[in-house]
Amino acid sequence: MEPSKVQQAEKTKETDQEPPMMDAEEPNDACVSALNMIFESLMRTTIFSSDLAITIFPEQHERFVENYLNHFYHLFLNKLSLLEENVGVSEILITVLEILHGWNSHIQFEDLVKMKCVRCKMVTQYPPEPSFGLFINATSLRETKSAFEYFTFERIIKFIKINSTMTPCKTEGCEKLSYVVDHIIPKLPSVFTIALGWENNETEEEILATTSVLATEIDISKIYKYEGESPQTKYNLVSMVCSHGDQYACVAYGNDRWVCYYPFEQEVMGDWGSVIDTFVRLNMRPEILFFENDMQRKQIVKLQINTPIAVKNRVIEKWHQLQMFLLFLQPQS
Repeated sequence: MEPSKVQQAEKTKETDQEPPMMDAEEPNDACVSALNMIFESLMRTTIFSSDLAITIFPEQHERFVENYLNHFYHLFLNKLSLLEENVGVSEILITVLEILHGWNSHIQFEDLVKMKCVRCKMVTQYPPEPSFGLFINATSLRETKSAFEYFTFERIIKFIKINSTMTPCKTEGCEKLSYVVDHIIPKLPSVFTIALGWENNETEEEILATTSVLATEIDISKIYKYEGESPQTKYNLVSMVCSHGDQYACVAYGNDRWVCYYPFEQEVMGDWGSVIDTFVRLNMRPEILFFENDMQRKQIVKLQINTPIAVKNRVIEKWHQLQMFLLFLQPQS
């Protein structure tokens, strides 16, 4: 049997040569690091790791992994090389979902806006807008908490969202600008994302004040008005993409502890309090938070319990191969 492309790639890296697929213009190191940790974070959710096994590595045919990845990364390298140097992580995540559009359904949801005019009292419902989650300014997060100490994380998010945009009344002759009354979500996403916008010059006190507001469990029905049928609207925080200087790391929960994944190593952080301490100590900023629907996660885990061990092992092997290709996007030391 001929050596796999992964094995060939390992030998290539040892001789400081580029792997065969790296023929596109390379993006900047920060984009590459962010891309790696976005994938690392996504794969820590059960829905994406399960979907990878079903869609990328289907059991019914033995297409070898590099045939997919060559095309996969050719698209990414070209897309990322066109992005601005200081592009945010949330924009890179959207680029990922544009290329892997089959994954959009796991994160994307409709945001229906309904407004009651403060002047004419007419209720206007606007067409639904697709959303990949929420973007919140870190400064707004800590300032709102400072002003309303009794607010929960969900209530702070809702307050910021409602007060961030004024919408004109559509009643002819009125057109009064008002804050949106309701954001309605008709169908729950599998993964709910929150992106935090930082200034990159925050003090330790400001990082602590911001990250201390975060919660590891949220109820999406307390942020949006949910009109669906699912009884389970609770989500658990499973992973985060965090900036660390000019590079990125993934902080994820598993086996009852939080672990920080760097490009070439990992560090056990422990409980949530230890995570906050690490953020402050290392000047680390969580930029994308991935919350997974608790009920959907339990359903997937229940199905996976009955999956034959041979199939599980093949999925693990393929994921390890994917990680090897991810490493080749890292800058040579």
